[in-house]
Amino acid sequence: MKRIFIIFFVLFVTIMFAEQRLVITSPELAEIIYQLDGAKNIVGITKECNYPPQIQNITKVGNFSSLNYEIILKLKPTLIFTSSLEQSKIASKLKDFGFKVVQIYPKDVKTLESSIIEIGNLINRQEKADSLSKYISSSINHLNYDEKIKPKVFLEIYGNPLMTVSDNSFVGQLVKLAGGENIFPQLPRDYSRISPEKIILRNPDVIITTYPGISSKYVKSRMGWSNINAVKNDRIYTIKDVNPDLILRAGPRIIEGIKALHKVIYEK
Repeated sequence: MKRIFIIFFVLFVTIMFAEQRLVITSPELAEIIYQLDGAKNIVGITKECNYPPQIQNITKVGNFSSLNYEIILKLKPTLIFTSSLEQSKIASKLKDFGFKVVQIYPKDVKTLESSIIEIGNLINRQEKADSLSKYISSSINHLNYDEKIKPKVFLEIYGNPLMTVSDNSFVGQLVKLAGGENIFPQLPRDYSRISPEKIILRNPDVIITTYPGISSKYVKSRMGWSNINAVKNDRIYTIKDVNPDLILRAGPRIIEGIKALHKVIYEK
């Protein structure tokens, strides 16, 4: 009986203190885990996990929407981090393989802070997570971009079809924190299609695009857009001006993203 107890005790200790093997399918989660000093436990990432440079030599397990399950099986991860929404089916399939899967998708800044705490608990980095969460909260509180006159902003996350964000979205919150006034504060969904006519009617002072392959010249050439203030005053900004990863990824670099948005919104 004593021998059986010892065997079970040893197995328990081995499981509790075994080295974690993490696979991460979403770039913002990779950034968070790196900031929590969890990089040494990461054995697999997707191609979109391109920051920081220190994790680029880690095995690639496919891309955000299409994983290579054979590679993942060979890596024998103890925990897989996925995002929600588009990755829900992926998460379900991974669970069918018997993997432990955690879905984390920060929908707003507050959720980002609580998600960092959750991740810290899962990878045994509680103190680091608490510190990072408090840093983000404190940094946002000290930005103080609440200007009296707020430029009207149209943030274009996709061009065909035209898509933008509401104030309830993560990106919409960053625009607001940067001191801008989103011309589409309310939409049917946080990320929605929008007609060109509505954009012209609401006449933004600033246009910010967040995807590759589009230039300010192209935006200016759109039919009927010549009377928009942002076009007339050459206030169109692309990924050359604002790194989209800083504002589209709900990760530790959002303070940089808010500052970058503020800079172009107020031309500072």
